[in-house]
Amino acid sequence: MNSKKVNLAFLVSVIIYVGGVFAISAFCPYILENVVLNNLICESMMVLPGFVVFLFSEKEKVEFLSFHRIKTGTLLAVIPFTLFSMPLISLANLLSQFFTTNRVIEAMETTDMGQIAFLPLLFSAGIFAPFCEELLCRGIYYRGYRKSGSAFQAMLLSALLFALIHMNVNQAIYAFLMGVLAVLLVEASGSLWASVFYHVLINSSQVFLMRIMMTANPDIYSDSATQLTNGTLAMAAGSFLIIAAIMAPFAWMILVWMSKNENRRGVLMEILEKRKEKKEKMISVPLVLAVLFCIIMIIYTEIVG
Repeated sequence: MNSKKVNLAFLVSVIIYVGGVFAISAFCPYILENVVLNNLICESMMVLPGFVVFLFSEKEKVEFLSFHRIKTGTLLAVIPFTLFSMPLISLANLLSQFFTTNRVIEAMETTDMGQIAFLPLLFSAGIFAPFCEELLCRGIYYRGYRKSGSAFQAMLLSALLFALIHMNVNQAIYAFLMGVLAVLLVEASGSLWASVFYHVLINSSQVFLMRIMMTANPDIYSDSATQLTNGTLAMAAGSFLIIAAIMAPFAWMILVWMSKNENRRGVLMEILEKRKEKKEKMISVPLVLAVLFCIIMIIYTEIVG
């Protein structure tokens, strides 16, 4: 599995995903009304092409994906890392809303999320989706790019693909940042399980928070959307900027501790020091086509809503 196969797999994934979404809308609209089922199908459509290519390309599958054993202390350290890095992700989310809408809140307004059974929703959005996306983006895509270039280049490209698969500006912006942070976790810990746990913590916490807030006030998301102005966004962004500036160094210190705990001392600095290392061409025609296709779909999403 190298960059050429990754790029081709990504193009096929995007085509199948977009085609599948339009097919569901046209022929099985009832699936769209079932948030859990729709999410399970969409995640499967996105991950399947890359997974099939990977299955036929790699002999040492577990080794390639870095599903290595991880020390208990390292895994537990992902929890404070998540807490300290969340303000950065929230800041990116807030900044994106100056020129686009919050797609998650928009989905809450159009879907009666409060009526969905909690455990199926938690599994679908909080466990299944994070596992699929980490397997695809930090497992197959990142490792494939890593074979063709430096960790720095692979990190940026895999984060870009992770951002694009969300198919909207709002989520793409903070997903890119999250993709970079997830790769740093994988490199510091030496295991894909660290980024899977990180992603599960973020998504699951949002599902829990949503359920608590909607139980207290079923109209909370529609109320917050109407009260959101550029002024309140600016105040919130300013607050999160300060919080992120304070907490980000602690997140970095946790990454450094993880690398030492897993006997991977210096691996984080190597990402920057060897960023220009290149073994073969990483950008190909399929990647360019896939990116253009995603951009067209993102523009379509922003216009149509």
